[in-house]
Formats: sequence, structure tokens, C-alpha cells
Amino acid sequence: MRPGTTLAAFAVLSAQLLPGQLGRTGPPSAANPLARDQPAVEAGQKQFQQLCAGCHGRSGQGGQGEGQGPDLMNSWEVRRASDTELMNWIHNGVKGTAMPAFTLASDQIRQLAAFVRSLNAPANSVPVEGSIANGESLFYGKAGCGACHMIRGRGGYLGPDLSNAGLEHRLSELRGAILNPAALSISGYRPILLAGGVRGVVKNESNWSMQVLDETGQIHLLHGEEMKSARLQSGSWMPADYVRRLSPNEIDDIVAFLSRQAVRVEESDRQPQRPPRGEPN
Repeated sequence: MRPGTTLAAFAVLSAQLLPGQLGRTGPPSAANPLARDQPAVEAGQKQFQQLCAGCHGRSGQGGQGEGQGPDLMNSWEVRRASDTELMNWIHNGVKGTAMPAFTLASDQIRQLAAFVRSLNAPANSVPVEGSIANGESLFYGKAGCGACHMIRGRGGYLGPDLSNAGLEHRLSELRGAILNPAALSISGYRPILLAGGVRGVVKNESNWSMQVLDETGQIHLLHGEEMKSARLQSGSWMPADYVRRLSPNEIDDIVAFLSRQAVRVEESDRQPQRPPRGEPN
């Protein structure tokens, strides 16, 4: 069996294990510690790019090459498997499926599993490049992210709250949101201009009314002529030119800062993350 077929076959196995759950990716999981081993992740990435990228793409996004390997970045099956199961699937294969046994050394198997695991781990559970402190300065300064996004009560109202960005998203998702905002869903954040040029986002709407949150935190209930006078905008308020405005190192810094945003509270103790208007941020 050719080495390059290993993860392609593993992904086919994943699809066979839970055919009723294809498309279910669930939230990133930090339950397995393998992704925290940065040397193993880096070594596994090199092996992955040599042996697996032809089918799965250099980042594991899938759909590449003759094998048309499935996406390993958004895999429910990878997320539900333990580290031991993941390594066993690569090393031993599974009878009755397309997954073959693979005779790499045990440390190489572990490294490959570490990289695949890191693709599905929440951002705050894996090592990152970049300066967290500089990322914070950029977020609230040069990049202007804080004008629209709030973190633990500090920031704006026109974008999603990012207080738990490191728990809710993978590193690739955080980076992708910065580099390609056009691909983001704008549900609940459709940009709109109100009378006087006040920016806002549409939170709810029907044929007869519209609920808009403006950039100062005020809620507007629009009806009839008010809806007609408001001007919906294309895209989102997220700038589309960060790839030109920021250097690669600065983008690394912002991703590093966002990756460490994680607020764990019990539901019974949860408080609103945005302060009432008039109170200091």
C-alpha cells in the first residue's frame, strides 16, 4: 500500500463509521491533549504535506487530487475519536473498510495524528505563533477590530462578540475570517445605514418590521416608511483589505490574541457580556 493513501483511506473510514452524521462537525474539542504537543504537530504537518496533501490539500481542507480526499478540518469523526483511536486507525487500519494498515514508526504515526488532531482543535488549546500582547494592541488600534467586535465588555456592537473566540473556533477559522471576510455568514449582522448615516446591523426582520442594533448599542424598531428609508449595504462591515493593510506577522499576532479569548462560566452565572449604554467599557 502506498504511504500517500493512508489518510485518504482514513477519511473514507471516517465517513463509513457514521454515515448518518456526515456534515455534522460540532464544536471544536479540546478533550484530547495530542494537539498541544507543538513539536509533534509541526513534524506531523511536514509528513502530511509530503504524504497526504495530494488528496487532502496542504491544510487538510479536502477535495484535492485524484483521490478527492474528504475534509479533515471539519470532521465530526476525527473530533469524536480519542487520540489512541486516531493513532490506531492510522497504524492498524480497520477490517472491512478502505482503511489500510500503515507501517510507519510509532513516533511518525503519533506526529501525523497530532497534526490531524490540531486541525479540529479549538484555537485556545493549540500552540500559536505571534505576539498576544501585540495582537491586542492591533485589535483595538491599527486594525480597528474593536470598533465592531466586543471582548469581555470592551468594544463595539456591529460584529459578533469574540469573548469566547478561542473556545468556539479553530485557528484556521480565525485566520480565514480576517483574510476572507466575504466568506463569513452575515446572519444577524446584515449591514444597514440608518437616517443620519448611523451604521447598524439587522438582528431580526419580517415583511412589516425590522429590528436594528446600531453602532452605539441602541435598538431601533423600524416600520413602514422607516424601513424604506434605511439603506441595506452589501457584504458586511468587516473590512475586506486586511491582507493589504496588515503584514503577515501582524495577522499572526491578531490570531494569537483571539485564540486566547476564552471565558468559561456556568450557565446559571452567565451575565450579559455587553454593558448597558452609558456605562464605561
